Amino acid sequence: MLIKLMLVSALSISLSHASTAGILEAWKGFSAPEIMASGFTHKLKELPLEGTIEIGPKAWSGHYWPSQEGGINNRWNHPDKEGFKYKSPSKEQVKRMSLNELATLAPSEKYDLLTGQYDYPMRELAATAASRRAPDWAGICHGWAPATLNHNEPTPKIVTNPDGIQIPFGSSDIKALLSYYYAFHHETEGSNQVGLRCFFGRWMGGARACQEDLNAGAFHIVITNMLGIRKEGFLADVDRYKEVWNQPVVAYKSRVVADHLAPSKGAAESTVKEIKIETDFFYVDEVDNVTWDVVHGKKDQLIAKKSYAYHLEINALGNIVGGSWDSDERPDFLWNKEKATSFTGILSSLPELLND
Repeated sequence: MLIKLMLVSALSISLSHASTAGILEAWKGFSAPEIMASGFTHKLKELPLEGTIEIGPKAWSGHYWPSQEGGINNRWNHPDKEGFKYKSPSKEQVKRMSLNELATLAPSEKYDLLTGQYDYPMRELAATAASRRAPDWAGICHGWAPATLNHNEPTPKIVTNPDGIQIPFGSSDIKALLSYYYAFHHETEGSNQVGLRCFFGRWMGGARACQEDLNAGAFHIVITNMLGIRKEGFLADVDRYKEVWNQPVVAYKSRVVADHLAPSKGAAESTVKEIKIETDFFYVDEVDNVTWDVVHGKKDQLIAKKSYAYHLEINALGNIVGGSWDSDERPDFLWNKEKATSFTGILSSLPELLND
């Protein structure tokens, strides 16, 4: 399933960090590993060949809430699963509805009822991010991906609103609201991106035009430091071309295929040898089957894998100074986003529903 085109913001980085570290020899500034975090080691012998983070209670699979289906206005638990042009119940109607009937409302409607707003401002706002004419991959995976790494998986809850009405929330209802917040309302300086998005399709010259989006050496430095040494997850667009598939990355496993190779044409000037690496890259996948209950420990918790092959350029000190891709398969960019420690605006009541 294709997922949401990430809204790429301006890079919140200081390239002075990269230049003072002397790491811009073989990769361009937008691909410098230190964009992701400071203090990375570049020394090959210090970088583990595998690494992982703990899966659960974070790193849960979730839906990307397609725009063409109404986004978080979709009544996913209703037989009709409608996301557009329905009438939400009045306060008096809500009072007469059973828990089972209320459970069929959209995540946005339930949130409005939780806050006692029967004119449904959350539903109205969510409608601005939805369109029947949107491509089938458009949604809010750019919200789901950081939400799943930053927050424990929500459990189903029944919450009483200011008028004493009990409102039932499934796990996916809460995931939808949390993903929406990260997609559109969580503004933070702690959002960083290594590499650039490719705007060309496979048949639009993308292989040529997007060759330099993410340097292979920078990629290896980021994954080994983040997952192998720090045991921290991050986010990736795992598709090389125009569509953006935002996924939470949770593990990798690399192997050395060939060592002591001669420097290639175009390698970094200080390269004294190259090594060929193959890496299996594991990430949490999104689900099409929206569920009331949690997914951890069940079949709907999905981990996917992509395999990459590339050369690393090594200098006389044993540091990675560049790299080049061998496989056509490769990620477009890597990124992260800090955890929301407070919730503001229309979704300020969201913490009542979380398990953090």
